[in-house]
Amino acid sequence: MTIPTNHLKTAKNRATDMANDAKDQVAASVREQAETARDHTVETVENAAHAAEAAGQEFDSDSLQAAALEQLGAQINSVAAGLRNKPVDEMVDDVAVFARKNPILFLGGAALIGFAAARFLKSGESTRNANDDETDPWSGHLQTSEASQ
Repeated sequence: MTIPTNHLKTAKNRATDMANDAKDQVAASVREQAETARDHTVETVENAAHAAEAAGQEFDSDSLQAAALEQLGAQINSVAAGLRNKPVDEMVDDVAVFARKNPILFLGGAALIGFAAARFLKSGESTRNANDDETDPWSGHLQTSEASQ
């Protein structure tokens, strides 16, 4: 028994439509997640700017340290504004262009960011056990195996 050609075309068209719909849904979800991550990053960057400004206020207003921290806070705020106002698609394009022009710098920066993010996430764990510090090489000390017994 053979299937008529028009049924095959209909099935093929439906499968194509379903695949396109799925692709569009995934793209929308990824874009939404990227925008959420961007918003979180902007908030974190703004907090860093406020911290730099607050640190600058701890020094004499005419000191070099205060001026440097004020300048740092202004630069960080500028970065936050740029992130906030730039669409995610455009930021991805900028990163791709930078990676093509500077592959070694891009890979080194990505590795550095990865290490920093891992360290940040590890330090933020709220459900740490007392035994975690015994084997944690980042805690500043290592306990001997006798102490853990």
